[in-house]
Amino acid sequence: MATYSNDNSQVVYDFSSKQTKGAFLTKVFGMMFVLLLITTVVAAGLGYGSQYFLEQAVNADNGQLVTNIVYGLVGTLIVSAIALLIMSFVLPITYLRGRHNILVPLMIYVVLMGIMLSTFTFLFDWVILVEAFGITTVIFGVMALLGYLSKGRLAGIGFILLGLLIGALALSLVNYLMIMFGGVKQGNVTLSWIVSLLIFGFLMLVTLYDVNRIKRIAESGAGTNNNLVYYCAFILFTDFISILIRVIYYLAIFTRRR
Repeated sequence: MATYSNDNSQVVYDFSSKQTKGAFLTKVFGMMFVLLLITTVVAAGLGYGSQYFLEQAVNADNGQLVTNIVYGLVGTLIVSAIALLIMSFVLPITYLRGRHNILVPLMIYVVLMGIMLSTFTFLFDWVILVEAFGITTVIFGVMALLGYLSKGRLAGIGFILLGLLIGALALSLVNYLMIMFGGVKQGNVTLSWIVSLLIFGFLMLVTLYDVNRIKRIAESGAGTNNNLVYYCAFILFTDFISILIRVIYYLAIFTRRR
């Protein structure tokens, strides 16, 4: 069952029933969908809206307006990047302290992410972005399903993730040394692809692990409040965005549609 405290934002869950466990997971994935929707709207609105005004300013031969728009965009991106970095630490710390509702910082985070992702509308054809979103949804769905169906704590995945991360870092260092001292371009390209694929595998396994961890939280029988729903949704949101960025990168290379 679910009981409500005087503060409407606080909902205590009892996971002793399958129905309540399902309700918790539904809330988590539902909130994740809301976060993705907000980020998509912000990214598309800012990106394509800015392009529209830039086109109007160019057509009107208003160089000063073009300059102002460009500087405004650059300034917004710089400020947003710094704020996003800060919020990536503030949000988990706020959750761990458990004193405040994290919904507001979470909304700030996803809006900032949308601002940063708006740059993709300038760099890539919209077809690539739509295709990437669809492919990412499939990949994320498959890994989430595997994570949900997997039994146990998946302790072995932690070692695999650590191995992939160490491998990617080691090869990146070798790649850097080859660029600086060896100048081996072909080796550089090969290692770059290996590192990229290792990172992609790392991100997919992280998604599997996170979904399994969230399922175990729902099965633990421990009472909690809505902050855990928000935080779990935040984790899955970051997993999805990380995979999306890699998929966009691969599609841009394979299709060469810039």
